[in-house]
This record gives sequence, C-alpha cells and structure tokens, in this order.
Amino acid sequence: MKIVDDYKYFVENKKLSHKITTIFLNPCFHSVVLYRLSSFFYKIKLGILAKIIWYINRVVFNVDIDYKANLAGGFMIVHGFGVVIGSGVTSKGRLKVYQGVTIGGNGAEYRIIDDRKVWIPQIGDNVTLYTDAKLFGPIKIQENSVIKAGKIVSHDFITEE
Repeated sequence: MKIVDDYKYFVENKKLSHKITTIFLNPCFHSVVLYRLSSFFYKIKLGILAKIIWYINRVVFNVDIDYKANLAGGFMIVHGFGVVIGSGVTSKGRLKVYQGVTIGGNGAEYRIIDDRKVWIPQIGDNVTLYTDAKLFGPIKIQENSVIKAGKIVSHDFITEE
C-alpha cells in the first residue's frame, strides 16, 4: 500500500518515539494521508467524498494536492504550506516536496511521454523538490533529480552537478 511506503519514508532511520509522533502529531504526514484518502475515493468513483477530503486538506493544512494526481508510494511533504500538485501529475517513486512547491501545467502544451498524452510534469523515482521550486508543463523529471530552491523548470530536467 502506498500509505505504508509514505510512512516508511517519513520515519526512515528514526527512533521509535519519532515513529509514534509521526502518526499522531506530524501535520505533513496527515496531509499525505488525506491526499491518499481523497485519491482512493476518486478511484472508486466517490468523487464527492474525494472533493470533500481534498477541501479539508486545503483548508486545514494549506496543501492543494489534486486527488487525480498519481503519486507513487514514498511521498513526503516537508514544511508543507503552499504546496500545489495538479491533476495528472505522476511520480514513479520516492518524492520529497518542500514548502511552496508548485507542480502543474503551463495552460497550453501537450506531449506524449511514456505512451501517454500529458500536459503536466511526470516525475521519476527519488526526486527532491526544495522550497519554492516550480515545475510547469509536459516535462519529464529524471530519477534521482534534486531541484534547488526557487528554481523554475519548464523543460525536461536532468540533475545538475
């Protein structure tokens, strides 16, 4: 299950006390759980429940992750205020997102990536997006990429050295 992978990523190499407090007191983890619930309800065709849970996540945690996004297990938010992840975003594995990150379309372009028509970023495994990074358009982010704080990415991205 994806939520188990998310939890394992949040508590990797942590003490038991941190593992317990993550479940009860970590708002970033709670935000990921709400995203997973809204996505689940969307997939079983209970769109109104998906929308209600999405709305709660947005109001309570100031995190806007569309329930149509397809984020693999191992998704972590760090200081999540202002995170926006649009409909159609796909991640292939671990994804760490910091405050103010926006992932969305550019409003016009489409492209074929992995035999699918996409308008929004497609993200590889083990990617980190630091504070206020912005990803726009039908782009592909290579696995193991690190996108620095404040960077705007609108073309395919390969990690910079």
